[in-house]
Amino acid sequence: MSKLFKNSFIYLVLMLLIFSSISIGSASAAEAVDYEEGVTNLNNTPENSAVVGSRLTNPEIGWKRYDDRNPKITIGNPKDHYYYSNSMFYLRSTSLFPKENNTVSFVFNGTKFRIISAIFHTRSTNIEVRIDGQVVDSFSQNIDTLNQNIGQRISYEKKDLSPGTHVVVLKNLVNGPNKDMEIDAIDVDGVLLAENEIPNTNTTSITLDRNVLELLEGSQDKLIATVTPDTAKVIWSSSDESIATVDQDGNVTALSEGEAIITAKVENTDISATSTVIVKKPNNEFSNAILSITLVNGITKEYDVTSKVLKEYLKWFDSAQGTSTFKFTKTISPYKKVTEYIVHDKIASFEVREY
Repeated sequence: MSKLFKNSFIYLVLMLLIFSSISIGSASAAEAVDYEEGVTNLNNTPENSAVVGSRLTNPEIGWKRYDDRNPKITIGNPKDHYYYSNSMFYLRSTSLFPKENNTVSFVFNGTKFRIISAIFHTRSTNIEVRIDGQVVDSFSQNIDTLNQNIGQRISYEKKDLSPGTHVVVLKNLVNGPNKDMEIDAIDVDGVLLAENEIPNTNTTSITLDRNVLELLEGSQDKLIATVTPDTAKVIWSSSDESIATVDQDGNVTALSEGEAIITAKVENTDISATSTVIVKKPNNEFSNAILSITLVNGITKEYDVTSKVLKEYLKWFDSAQGTSTFKFTKTISPYKKVTEYIVHDKIASFEVREY
């Protein structure tokens, strides 16, 4: 009997240890999940239906939501950041970034992400979006048409990224009271990555100092590429060399009116950054000309005119006829102006001398 009791006791202890191990394992597994996974779509639609401005208190199907306090979200300058508690926010609190150039960043594996925040008059009007080292967009969390005192709204969404790992940096470009950038939560279609989970292939990056470059025909400017590592070689190219060319130092020459894409690519990789070059013709709106008009009676009239007046005169001359008149104003002295009217059918010829 004693032996049976002893065996029963040992069996009981073993079972308790097994159940304890299972419980601890289950708890550990639960603790490892640091996001909320979507199970329904907004308004229970068959497909994702939320758009920028929608109030989304839970992620949609195919999305995972990470709270702003998640350690995988990096705050650029912690001393200029603070948490604000209110029931309107996801898990009852949100992150606010009140200073210009405040940043928040995260790394995720996937193809799209959403920024969850409030949208009203105390939020930033200009937030820069940088993805994989390149500025791709900007957005406002201060939108009059969406200005309701409600939290957990989609203030920005980026879709159709290439599958893989992406580094996202958001920067507040506005300084002043009531211009806070807010990050309440981040929704992604994949997973956020901790620093030790980021693949080494993401260490190479390239950015350009300007996304758009405007030039006049015949002029030149330089684009500056920042590349990591700084020993990597940059290959420059133009999408249309009849409009603009670029040398291997980033010097861009404007040749003719139009648009061309300048690409800076890290050699032996698919990593690149682009800038749109807009080439315009020189604006001669304020250059002058002497318009010499000879009338049928042999009298010659001369007028010092701007390019704008000259264009108006040429247009009038081509379309007018008969007794139609064109008005010229001449300054005789600093205090006196004279208006003369030239009759179309009295003009024998005219000459334009630009200067």
